[in-house]
Amino acid sequence: MKIRVKIFAGLRDALGFDEKELIVSDGITAESVFRMILKCAGHAYDITAVLFAVNEEYGSGETILSDGDILAIFPPVSGG
Repeated sequence: MKIRVKIFAGLRDALGFDEKELIVSDGITAESVFRMILKCAGHAYDITAVLFAVNEEYGSGETILSDGDILAIFPPVSGG
């Protein structure tokens, strides 16, 4: 299945892209996609420190993706 991945803020800079289409297996989770991206990029990152959104709704790393979904991955943010 095909999904679109969007990466934001400092994580975007570390991985070197802001948006990418990927072909992934049916039933894959948001966290598994992120792990796959990190492995391909040769990066280590604290998975527990990121936020996931699927189709503009926040979810968890265990959110199962479907064909055509847009997965957004955000690093931790702070500020006021």
